[in-house]
Amino acid sequence: MHDILTLIKPRLLSFKNASFFRGKKQGSLMKLLLFGGIGFAFWGGIFAVSFRVLHYFKGVEALGQLLAFKLLSMILITLFSLLIFSSILTSLSKLFLSKDLNLVHAMPVSTYRIFLARWIESTLDSSWMVVIYLLPVFLAYGIVFHAGLFYYAIVGSAILSLAVIASCLSTMVVVSAVVLIPANRIRNLFVFLGLLLFVILFIAFRLLRPERMVNPEVFSTVLMYLSALKTPNLPYLPSTWAFDGIQAAINGSILETLFHMGLSWSCVGMMMFLMITMADRLYLVGLSKAQTSSSRLLKHKIS
Repeated sequence: MHDILTLIKPRLLSFKNASFFRGKKQGSLMKLLLFGGIGFAFWGGIFAVSFRVLHYFKGVEALGQLLAFKLLSMILITLFSLLIFSSILTSLSKLFLSKDLNLVHAMPVSTYRIFLARWIESTLDSSWMVVIYLLPVFLAYGIVFHAGLFYYAIVGSAILSLAVIASCLSTMVVVSAVVLIPANRIRNLFVFLGLLLFVILFIAFRLLRPERMVNPEVFSTVLMYLSALKTPNLPYLPSTWAFDGIQAAINGSILETLFHMGLSWSCVGMMMFLMITMADRLYLVGLSKAQTSSSRLLKHKIS
């Protein structure tokens, strides 16, 4: 564990030595204030919209809570999809395309510790922005439904488990794919597949017509409308476990919440075991192919 922390330490020191933290450059400080203000305004706008929508849903008698939870389910599925796409690109760059890999692997440290240190950095880099800009949504849920501290703790646990599971899945896909295709070529392929996946998800989302949730008149009976809202999610998706845990926390069911969080974190342990096992067998093979392929890209024309 000490070796892993040592490998991560330069990344932490890079934040400490940044110019806007040292305060030596006024331009850097102004840039920090500008972009920080834009980010805070965007964060506040997400919170305001989420709070207003949830407050309206709660005012709808008998259907408001179902509408709010259906929206929460969609948010968690979207969050998990974004984390997977972001983790694929980040893990590919950190594990195979980073310029300091030759220096890092020359250190007297075992390969799996280097892999774990890089994976931790990749997980943080791929998830922090997605998580930060969805936090106001969960904050709005807590305020509207008058949830206690237990709810916020469960939200943090659920989001962290989703981020780790998405990172493990993405890393296993990248490690196995790099063995077959050089890393510098597979990045373009993943970008194309990610855009294609986004288009497919958007089309599928529109075909579901989520606006029907707030228009019960399109259903012939109230029972059909309620059954459509109560349709359970796929039970084997990690986002379903996170949703069930958060929903139970809002409703105040502690034992049910702990059960679903147990499912989520047991999946985290299994995915990390599978990822480390796969990396122990394939990581150096893929890294060797990535280094060899990158040298072939430097072609000099002899006149």
